[in-house]
Amino acid sequence: MKKMKKYLLALSLFISQILTSQDCSDLFISEYVEGWGNNKVIELFNPTMNPIDLSNYVLSRWSNGSTSPTPVNLSGTIMPNDAFVICIDKRDPNGSGFEAPIWNGWYIFTDSITNMLDSIYTEEEDLLSKVDLFICPSYDCAMYFNGNDAVTLETVSGDFIDIFGKIGEDPGLGWSDGTGAIWTQDHTLIRKNSVKSGFTYDPGQPYTFDPSLEWDSLPANTFVNLGFHDCNCDNYIEVSGCTDIYASNYDSLATLDDGSCEYMNVNINKSIDFSIYPNPSNHILNIIFNENQNDFKVKVISTIGRVLFEKKFGSVRLNKVQINLMDIYPGSYFVVIESNFKNYIKMISITQ
Repeated sequence: MKKMKKYLLALSLFISQILTSQDCSDLFISEYVEGWGNNKVIELFNPTMNPIDLSNYVLSRWSNGSTSPTPVNLSGTIMPNDAFVICIDKRDPNGSGFEAPIWNGWYIFTDSITNMLDSIYTEEEDLLSKVDLFICPSYDCAMYFNGNDAVTLETVSGDFIDIFGKIGEDPGLGWSDGTGAIWTQDHTLIRKNSVKSGFTYDPGQPYTFDPSLEWDSLPANTFVNLGFHDCNCDNYIEVSGCTDIYASNYDSLATLDDGSCEYMNVNINKSIDFSIYPNPSNHILNIIFNENQNDFKVKVISTIGRVLFEKKFGSVRLNKVQINLMDIYPGSYFVVIESNFKNYIKMISITQ
């Protein structure tokens, strides 16, 4: 009977720990990139109302079922409701093999006609520009995961904050879903917006890691969602400031406009001269103008000011254009119409 009481007490403490962690109160892993070569990324998300000092945290790799971690101390600061991109430190453009550089979006080739070197830049393949912290230039470090290594986020005192994979288990090529499809090798995984905290488990209890329960899967070398994360947390801090992205003193952290916006040589007209449907949308947007438009640009901008979509139009038929936002993660965004005469801004929501 005493053993049973002790077991129930331990179980209740463990359940209590899980429940109390589901209140958007600490960092968690929001994106996992296991790409080709050295394209390895862990993104952390701060769902709280306060900046978080990363010097209080450690990232660890548990290689091939090992029960001994390879840790690395972190540095930097994550602002409230912001994401922080951590990448393996391989930036030498002349590196090869194990020292091959992470992708920077540039592809250099020899032109078949001129026989001269030429290059093409593809923004979607630019990982380098999205990184906030480079770590682990040498192999024996946390960022050298390859699909079958558990990765953990911990405090410097050793408390687990988030666990990706299962410590002590070697799944072979990688962990799979219920159908047997491997998710953790050659994929980008994004935490579902319903997840509000890191995941931990009781090592004394049976546990199977199924990444499909908390993660969405994207193809290898998908980097377009790095740097921001959509989370169903309500801990958004109210900050007064200029919320107009076209103002010279725009504050990306401001949530309440205080009338302080200033403009320098920018022609602004905030009247709503276009409509969008459907809104919310499942990635396909129709934009209807109330007047003729020629030579204009459509941009979709995140709430922190990052341009996620941009397309120029010479003219439109029947005052209507359609844009496809399949590469944009669900969340709230600004649609901006730029022309020689006016700038229009409207808020949209992208759903699953």
